[in-house]
Amino acid sequence: MKSDPQIITRLNEYLCFETTGHVQYLFHAALCEHDGFSALARIQADYSAEESQHSARIMARILMLDGLPAPKMMHAVGGLRNVPEQFESDRELVGAAIVHLRTSIGECEQRRDFVTRDLLREMLDDEERHLYWLDKQVSLLGDVGIENYLQAML
Repeated sequence: MKSDPQIITRLNEYLCFETTGHVQYLFHAALCEHDGFSALARIQADYSAEESQHSARIMARILMLDGLPAPKMMHAVGGLRNVPEQFESDRELVGAAIVHLRTSIGECEQRRDFVTRDLLREMLDDEERHLYWLDKQVSLLGDVGIENYLQAML
């Protein structure tokens, strides 16, 4: 099934967000586990697994549209040892993904690719839930302080 090349491009661009998120959250999970924050490590590992599943779905859609998946990293991952920096990095990535998805969903509408649109809407819903969770964690950090927050994440 041939698709509009712009749809393939947009899907590959979003695939970059997913592959970056997968590695970034996996890295954060490892750091949290190493530092003893097992509860937070499990949450980050779950987000990493979700991004991996999203990547697989996006690649399958690209292939179905007779395109070629071109996953790559958006930016280098690493160097963020403390949890507040990790949350901020995650918020930036998720926020940019949301902007991309909203634009891509509109393009799918214009090109009448409703299956891809629906797939991207599902991804948008997940990204918005993730951003909500991140915003809540940052708020909690501010309300209870870093020490109390991290104590709850042991």
